[in-house]
Amino acid sequence: MTTANRTMLKTMAAIAAVATLMLMGANRIAMAQGAAPSAPAAPAPAMDEPGTRSFTVVAVEVDDAKIWLPSVIAVDQGDKVKLTLKNLVPGAVNQHGFTIPAYNVTEVVTRGEPKTVTFVADKAGVFPFSCQLHPAHIGGSLIVEPKK
Repeated sequence: MTTANRTMLKTMAAIAAVATLMLMGANRIAMAQGAAPSAPAAPAPAMDEPGTRSFTVVAVEVDDAKIWLPSVIAVDQGDKVKLTLKNLVPGAVNQHGFTIPAYNVTEVVTRGEPKTVTFVADKAGVFPFSCQLHPAHIGGSLIVEPKK
């Protein structure tokens, strides 16, 4: 198996793991509220202001690889971007970093304490994001499509 295939497999496994965790959490909340497990767990989130693109980016561990998911975030130039950062990586180290150097975004995210960052995507291009505390961790890309 090639490195690219392993990376793709790990990414797919991580996405499946996050989806499973989200479903399990929704079922637990629904049962705690006395509803059947298939009932909605919570009301829909409030709408963001127009022009704001919101994403939840989650740090997880899959097969000893620590990654941020989704690994690609796509927005349009000029969008206000709101990222909610969550650290779900188990283990003794309870802090992981998140940085997008091109946008001067740098945060330390402690497990159980989500962080929210906002910025305006004013530069078009592809910009890497990563964990500044642990360079070996797998990062991703912010894609900012140019204005039309």
